[in-house]
Amino acid sequence: MIRTLLVGYGGMGKVHYANTAALESAVIVGIVGTERDREEAEKTGLPFFLTISEGMKALSADVIDITTPTFLHKDHAIEALREKADVIVEKPLALSAEDARKIYQAADKAGKKVYPAYVMRYTKEYDVLSSLVREGRYGNVAEASFWRLSEMPGWVDGSWLFDREKSGLIPFDLHIHDLDMIISLFGNFSSFDEYSPLSPDGMKHFYSIAYDYGSFRVTAEAGWLRGKIPFSSGWRLIMEHGVAVYDGNRITLYSEDGENDLTPSYSRIVSTGINVPPTGWYYEELREIYAAISEGSDGRVKKEEVFTVLGAAGKL
Repeated sequence: MIRTLLVGYGGMGKVHYANTAALESAVIVGIVGTERDREEAEKTGLPFFLTISEGMKALSADVIDITTPTFLHKDHAIEALREKADVIVEKPLALSAEDARKIYQAADKAGKKVYPAYVMRYTKEYDVLSSLVREGRYGNVAEASFWRLSEMPGWVDGSWLFDREKSGLIPFDLHIHDLDMIISLFGNFSSFDEYSPLSPDGMKHFYSIAYDYGSFRVTAEAGWLRGKIPFSSGWRLIMEHGVAVYDGNRITLYSEDGENDLTPSYSRIVSTGINVPPTGWYYEELREIYAAISEGSDGRVKKEEVFTVLGAAGKL
């Protein structure tokens, strides 16, 4: 059983806590947080600490799972690696490719591994999309589209999410999911065009982006919208002999032979407690990451992909 110290007990910390509890391969043995986290964290009955070093001294965990605000990821990851533990880090790994390289350098020095928790890459919906792209059964890709839209986040304590220096805003917090899938599927793009109007408050709340791949293009929309709309995400893949559409619930393939339902199923659905409905995404992500940790292998998200994605996000 892998013993894990959870760092951060906000929204994503609770997601990781609930999904790790559903696993048979890992157990959270303690929580690190701020004084603001203490009351909620102590409801779990686990030991609570204010620093990673304090928690590791008391518990000697195998893995440190970091779910703190984005601007703390680099320092917390490097501190965790100095404790000689493998590290899971919630997305994005860092706010720049340079900071991500520093994290991986610290991992190499410690002889440990870093597992970026980019959840979409571990989903079964991504597996379907990847198979359609890589197998080429329906011909070459003509165009791909992604979207990820949410109402303006009102559930975040404090204002760090709306500070570009701390969150990276939409390119790093929201669009990073789709950008990661795009890079993993198609490699780096040759150029891009971006439309992102400024709102009266001076922020860019909506992005429309076109990535050029020469023989085809990939478009993406991402936004925190001023309206009580439900969270939505999905993709559409246009191929020479078919179209696949994921509407956030179902994957439908429209081929020359007719219509087929490619929607995958999940054996375990866990409530998130955030603005994402109950899902099997995070369970599958953590299950596979912990399997990789047990094997001493890398996860799905490779460091060169991380560098490319963060570098691209930094240009938006």
